[in-house]
Amino acid sequence: MHATIQKDIEEIIGYFKAGEKVFIVGCDNCAAKCHSGGIPETQEMANRLQKRGINVIGWCVPQPPGVSLCKLSNTKKVLQEQYGDQIKEADSFLVLACGQGFHTVLDATEGAMVHPGCDTIFGGETVSDNFITEYCSLCGECIVDFAGGLCPVTLCAKSLLNGPCGGAKDGKCEVDRNRDCGWQLIYDRLRALGRLDQMEAYMPPKRYSKWSRPRSLTLGDGEATFSSLAGSHTVVNHD
Repeated sequence: MHATIQKDIEEIIGYFKAGEKVFIVGCDNCAAKCHSGGIPETQEMANRLQKRGINVIGWCVPQPPGVSLCKLSNTKKVLQEQYGDQIKEADSFLVLACGQGFHTVLDATEGAMVHPGCDTIFGGETVSDNFITEYCSLCGECIVDFAGGLCPVTLCAKSLLNGPCGGAKDGKCEVDRNRDCGWQLIYDRLRALGRLDQMEAYMPPKRYSKWSRPRSLTLGDGEATFSSLAGSHTVVNHD
């Protein structure tokens, strides 16, 4: 999932011109889990803006459950069928979602300004209702197998690929003593798996060209093609 936090209300207010008609769109998926753009947060944002003189003409969190802002076709259909009149009337939209959700609303609402109401801070895992942590940097070249399933690019503050830097102390990172050393976590996991020998292998430099933006994924019948500045790579998902 993508972890998001709401932007400061003063920054959001600065988006709008006097008298501008604003429609707010939240997301019932990741943003709802982060309490940054679910139904309560979207309604509350509408109330906060109205109290500050912003002309909010409506808000929605596309429903039924499962209609995510990650899906353009579903989102566009819901907005047009359920909120068509307000969509046409709006001068701009405020999106309480991640960057992907923001762009979905942009594509679904042609001819109006679209503003971000959240900052997307990372892609992570929901450990509990109140805790989300980052395990993946979305780098385009997964290398976790040699590290027991843990990503050194993400978990190590320096993204080192071949062991710790030497600055760790008592299992904590020298960059932040409140943070676990990523390589200590990897060592502990490999030891528990009985595979410490994997740390003896040399990991060559990553191909960071796969991390270049923008990237795309084209899905076909039984195959997927990933494209970046490094070129295109097709994976066939059947024998």
